[in-house]
Amino acid sequence: MLILPKFQPVADTFFELTKAQPYGGAALAIYQHGEPIVDIWAGEQRPGKPWQEDTKSVVFSTSKGLLSIIGHRLIQDGLLDPDEKVSHYWPEFAANGKENVTVAMIMRHRSGLSAVREDLTFEDLQKVTPVEEALARQLPIWEPDTGYLYHAGTIGHLLGKIYFNITGKRLNQLLQEIIASPLHVEAYFGTPANIEDSIAKLKSDDAPLVDYPFESPLYWNRRAMSFGKAFTGNVDDELGGYNDSRTHQLEFAGAGGITNARAVAKTYSALVHETDGVRILNDETVTKAISRPNIGPNVFGDPAPYPVHSLGFIVANPEHSPVLSETTFGHDGLGGQQGIGDQKYKIGFGYVTNWIPMVADGMARHREITKVLAQVLQN
Repeated sequence: MLILPKFQPVADTFFELTKAQPYGGAALAIYQHGEPIVDIWAGEQRPGKPWQEDTKSVVFSTSKGLLSIIGHRLIQDGLLDPDEKVSHYWPEFAANGKENVTVAMIMRHRSGLSAVREDLTFEDLQKVTPVEEALARQLPIWEPDTGYLYHAGTIGHLLGKIYFNITGKRLNQLLQEIIASPLHVEAYFGTPANIEDSIAKLKSDDAPLVDYPFESPLYWNRRAMSFGKAFTGNVDDELGGYNDSRTHQLEFAGAGGITNARAVAKTYSALVHETDGVRILNDETVTKAISRPNIGPNVFGDPAPYPVHSLGFIVANPEHSPVLSETTFGHDGLGGQQGIGDQKYKIGFGYVTNWIPMVADGMARHREITKVLAQVLQN
């Protein structure tokens, strides 16, 4: 473990919060100016097995940050134009009123495709292409670019198809080539079977599942993650949930990436400062990525405070959660996962946990840690 003395208050907060969890464990890693300053873990990755240095976990929507980084690397390399129509890269997409949808609309959750209308199955997710084909022929849920709504699961399949049509490479290959291999970290959009024992077992306080009125906001919010008939149980189910090894092996970059806090922190570090000789994105690319925020409530009128999304990243909104500066950006994930970078302080931050509160506030832990980190940096 590593804790630089200046950042002991951050570590103390982490250990206190992890000890208070009713289940499991967590890990925290922080880089500054390209160097590790905190790399710690505590608790259990599963009952009776301590969290270890190489423990990995499902990071849910923190996956979207990695997905977006791949896209911005393609933009930086001149292979992808965010303001180009999706149909330029994916001709079949130009159907049912989606002819003018741009890549940026998908990255900014404005494409009208926050959920799949068709009842897809788990086998469809395993094959990937049936999901892409369903989205290509789908009528948008609302008129594209008239508002935004979080594309909780579909964004991975939408951008994954675009990236594939440009590069001929599936998402996990791009993740390995652009992020994991250069930085010597572990991160996957579809895990190999031989790492299953190092993946933390999740536990949640899920509320009982209920049926919502057809096409109501809660109906669409649930379908955003269920894909109809693909995920019909709870988050921590052993069969068809996120403790299922088959789920770990999916190319599900919207919410199913598997990695650890160290990898997340080091990745964001390489967006704001050279890290181990690697700089994934330059300052200009990052600045453009975080400079197109969605302003105001979403299409369902959810009340403030709410996360503010730009081109694939959640950007600084102190009313919603603590930030290090006005240049803080990244992506959190269900139950408390978090990955952020900060241009001002040259920080890369990763937090991962296998206690996934749904009824309680899962985000409270990483918000408290971020608040203490901000205080240390500002002193």
